[in-house]
Amino acid sequence: MKREDIELLAPAGSFDALKAAVQNGANAIYLGGQKFGARAFAHNFDYDALKQAVDYCHLRNVKLYVTVNTLYTNQQIEDIIPYINYLYEINVDALIIQDMGLYHLIKNNFPNIEIHMSTQASVRNIEGVRYFEEQHVDRVVLAREMSIKEISEICHNCDIDIEVFVHGALCMSYSGQCLMSSMIAKRSGNKGECGQPCRLPYQLKEDDQVISLQDRYLLSPKDLCSIENVDQLIEAGIKSFKVEGRMKRPEYVGEVIKAYRKAIDTYFSKQKNSIDTDILNMKKVFNRGFTKGFLFNDSLELAKKIPGNQGIKIGKMLEYSPKKKLLQIQLEEELYQGDRIYFPKDDFTRTITKLYNKGKLVNYGKKGDVVAIELDTHLKMQDIFKVVDSKIVEQTEQFLKHEHVKLPVQMSLGGVINSPIALTLTYKKEKITVKSNAIIEEAYKTPLSKERITEQLSKLGNTTFTLDKIRIHFPENGTFSIKELNNLRREAISKLETVLIDKTRETKDIHLDKYQSKKHSSKVLVLQVNDLCQLENIDLDEVKEVFIPFYQYKAQNDKYIPYVPFLYDEIQFKEFLNSEYYRLCSKIQVNDFGALHQIKDKEIVLGYHMNVNNNLAAIEFNQSFVVPYELSKKDIQNYCTDKEIYFTAYSQIKNMNMKHCIISDYHFSKKVKNCQMCKKHQYILIDRMSKEFKIVTDRYCNNYVIHSHRFYFDKLQSLNADYVLLNFIDESHEEIERIIDDFKLIIHGNKSKEKRNYDTFLGYFSD
Repeated sequence: MKREDIELLAPAGSFDALKAAVQNGANAIYLGGQKFGARAFAHNFDYDALKQAVDYCHLRNVKLYVTVNTLYTNQQIEDIIPYINYLYEINVDALIIQDMGLYHLIKNNFPNIEIHMSTQASVRNIEGVRYFEEQHVDRVVLAREMSIKEISEICHNCDIDIEVFVHGALCMSYSGQCLMSSMIAKRSGNKGECGQPCRLPYQLKEDDQVISLQDRYLLSPKDLCSIENVDQLIEAGIKSFKVEGRMKRPEYVGEVIKAYRKAIDTYFSKQKNSIDTDILNMKKVFNRGFTKGFLFNDSLELAKKIPGNQGIKIGKMLEYSPKKKLLQIQLEEELYQGDRIYFPKDDFTRTITKLYNKGKLVNYGKKGDVVAIELDTHLKMQDIFKVVDSKIVEQTEQFLKHEHVKLPVQMSLGGVINSPIALTLTYKKEKITVKSNAIIEEAYKTPLSKERITEQLSKLGNTTFTLDKIRIHFPENGTFSIKELNNLRREAISKLETVLIDKTRETKDIHLDKYQSKKHSSKVLVLQVNDLCQLENIDLDEVKEVFIPFYQYKAQNDKYIPYVPFLYDEIQFKEFLNSEYYRLCSKIQVNDFGALHQIKDKEIVLGYHMNVNNNLAAIEFNQSFVVPYELSKKDIQNYCTDKEIYFTAYSQIKNMNMKHCIISDYHFSKKVKNCQMCKKHQYILIDRMSKEFKIVTDRYCNNYVIHSHRFYFDKLQSLNADYVLLNFIDESHEEIERIIDDFKLIIHGNKSKEKRNYDTFLGYFSD
């Protein structure tokens, strides 16, 4: 792999952050507009700013990608069309997406723009990548739960660009599969509105006793930092190195991109790279502590004590004088006036306005000094952290005042006496020529030398260009106005800039077809169980289908249908595909793109993890599907499809789907597979509002955080669905029987009797 094959991809939540990324060496930028992106609370870019961003990047040979990576209802699909049209017209290089309905819209109407499948799609295996390769998607952003070994195997066995997060914040749950914020606050991560409940404090209860007395932040991962492993990332075959941080400040973007640019360049120059200073500077601008994540570890490391920016430790409190309102600090690092410091035990921050050393006002204190700051609040004795470094902020501001990206141009200048001068500029495949208004005259005294011409044409100043080569054909006895020569240079540069950025695509009017739907009037009952033993002695007479895990399917019953859960063992699934039991089944439910890609000859039901949120997604998949939990009744009524619709009327909702194990992390400070602690005890997370979230563990040691209330919806008669699905996780036989009997009554038009037994959650149906 060559240096130019590697893309360093930077985030931008503001124009200054975009400039910081480009000027520090990013090859591409990803950002969001003011709607339809997965970071709704970043500053983001309006229409004019988007055009300015595209022009700024393209003038510097940098690509620009726009995130439209949320899920959309039918109405939102219609609303987004003018926006996609605009992005297409202004020559955005790629769209980063999650929703398969939006994919359908783009691939059929916008042929000359790249489609990048977001990490929100949770692609985590070679088969999922191959699915999108066959759909002619240009790039897949892999799930952040993958190891470097798994990524390498994918990169070396596919012909599609692979993008991987190498630095920044990590989600606790698989991206695109987290309902925690959505279910507890109706702020959906799949709509770009995540309230980050993983950064809030929780208690862990084992059986009936709270055991997490020291650590509060049990769902808050440290930030990913893989700069020490850039060589392995390159050798794995990754195309794009992605830095997270669209909510971050310009100095963060600048320092991180500068560090990774240096690391990548050093690898290809075969030089040694000292990264200690780079890591320190990255910590200064933002960090929750650094981890190598699942990329290079078997488990996540958590920021259990400080869920936000901890910066760097700069010292400790020595003494506080309530009378003088002065705090004495022993410094372990430099502290400047204007820095912002953080006291974690009190969750208190303070900007340094006045700094004293031995009673005198000073601008800074050096390592080892005892300094004093003014403080009105009496705080606990503790270590102190610097979370805003004023010097780095100042350096970034000064750095961005100048142009550091220089594109090499070739110049050719020629002319004869009594004729205008022609100046040609060439950059890559682009070439422009301008001619002067003035003519070359015969010199009476001192002719204009080629050296002087070169000197003037080289004055490219704060433009994005630098002179690479120049050819001059100028008469030896000729002279020409230096002022006109400078004007000619400026005109040529201006026209070259225009050529580089003034590229638009032709758009067209798009009108979505009005789809006809079959009537979904009669309802039949369907079950799904977590374990086959849950069905012992259960009366299935009025149940049409029962979904059971594929690894337990042995064609035991004509009503049984295997399902592939969202998280499963790849080897075990391939064994099932080659088994006689797979040949015997006629239908199968899938919940990820990898399983979907491998099933060619069966009727398929798409589980709710596949996020079929709109009619275009239903058309693109062309399969029966389970309704996602985040849709309202109105959204469901707006489905127009001839495929069968499954509606989950009862379930314990999985708010989080995690590769991480909360339980073993508490006991062993890391994920220990098959530790059996979950078999010995019951575990519950308790939030600040005293809500309890049960933790369920599967056979692969994945964790699921279950919503505090059960979903139990009984107004089914007019609902636009064919199947009423009851999804059981760990309910007792008695509970299962009661719930089934209750829904038999409901389907026949009677009122629910069982619903009152539960603390019921209606989610998006409670409007």
